[in-house]
Amino acid sequence: MAENELTPPSNLPTPGAGHRVNAVIWVLISLSTVFLGLRVFYKLKTGRGLWLDDWVLTASWLVLIASGVLISLCVSAVFIRHNQDDRMGAHDVGMLSTVAGTLFFVSATWSKTSFAITLFRIAGPRLKIALRVIMISMNIITYVSLILRWVQCRPARMIWDSHAAGVCWNRNLILSFTIFTAAYSAVMDFVLAALPWPIIIKLRIRTSEKIGISVAMSMGLCAGITSIVKCTKFSVLRNDDFGDSVFELAIWSVAEIATTIMAASIPVLRCALMHEAAGSIRLTRPLTFIRDRSQKVASKVRSNNPSLSASRRSKMVMSPDNFVSEERAALGSEDGIPKMDGSHVQLTRNGVDDAIDPELERGSLSDPPWV
Repeated sequence: MAENELTPPSNLPTPGAGHRVNAVIWVLISLSTVFLGLRVFYKLKTGRGLWLDDWVLTASWLVLIASGVLISLCVSAVFIRHNQDDRMGAHDVGMLSTVAGTLFFVSATWSKTSFAITLFRIAGPRLKIALRVIMISMNIITYVSLILRWVQCRPARMIWDSHAAGVCWNRNLILSFTIFTAAYSAVMDFVLAALPWPIIIKLRIRTSEKIGISVAMSMGLCAGITSIVKCTKFSVLRNDDFGDSVFELAIWSVAEIATTIMAASIPVLRCALMHEAAGSIRLTRPLTFIRDRSQKVASKVRSNNPSLSASRRSKMVMSPDNFVSEERAALGSEDGIPKMDGSHVQLTRNGVDDAIDPELERGSLSDPPWV
C-alpha cells in the first residue's frame, strides 16, 4: 500500500524528458546564433554593412529566440513542475504553445525569405521573377494559414482548450491547410537550394570553385529534410495531449529554422575563410602568389579583350613586379586590373584575389534598396 502511494503513475511526464527537450532546442538555437553572429561580425568587420537579407535573417533569429522561450516555459510546466501547486494550468500551456507555433511559422518563412533575397541580387531577369513568386507566395500562404488558425474558433480559447464553450470551424480543414503550408515551405527549401547552380555555373571560375560555392549555397537541402519530417508530426495537433509528441513537433520546428539560418550563413563564412587563407598565402609567399595569380588573371583579361596585341603576351615571361607594372600600363589602370563582372577577379597593390564573394552582384545603384 505504501509502495503504491510513493510510486508515481507510469504515464506521468518525467523531468528528465523535459530537460532533454530543452537541451535539444537550445543547442540548435545556440548553433544558429553562432553562425549568424559570425556572419554579421564578418560583414561589419570588412565594412560591407548589413543589407536587407541580413536584417530579415536577424529578425527570424529573434523570433526563434522568443518561440524557444515560450516552449521552455511549457516544458517546465508539463515535465518539471507537474507535481507542484503553483504550476501553470492546461489553459496557459495550450495558449503558450499555440503562440509558439505561430512564431515558428513566421520565423521559418522569414529565414527562407532572407536567403531568397540574397539570391535575388545575383540572379538574372528570369530567376528574379521566379524568386519574386517564391517570396510572395510563401509569405501569403503562411500568413493566411496563421490567420485561419487564430480566427477558426469563437472564443479563441477553444483553439487550445477543447472543453471551452463556443463555435469552431472544421478543425480538420484548418489542420490540413496548416500541413499544406508546411509542405509548401519544404518544397521551397529544395527549390531555393537548387537555384544557385544555374547562377554559379555561368561564372568564369575554376570548376572546383563552382562546386564549392554551389554546395555552400545549397545547404538549404538540410532545412528541406527537416521540414518534411516536421510535416509528419502535425497529426499530434488533433488531440489535446501536451506530452512528448507535441514537443517533438516543436523540436523539429526549431531544427528547421536553425538549419535554415545556418545554411544562409555558410556562404558568407566560406568567403571569410577564403579571404583569410588568401591573405595568409600573400604573407608567406608573396612573389609566387603574385606571379601565378597574375598570369591567370592576365589570360582571362586577354580572352575578354582581343584588342590586346600579341606582343604584350610575350611579356608574360618576366619578373612578377615588371609583369604587374606592364599589365597595369597596358590596361590604363594605375591601381590594377579592373574587377571582372563574372568572377570578381581584381588585382590590387597587395596581390590578386579571385575568391567569390557570396553576395556577388548587389545590383546596380539604381535598384531599390530592398533588392
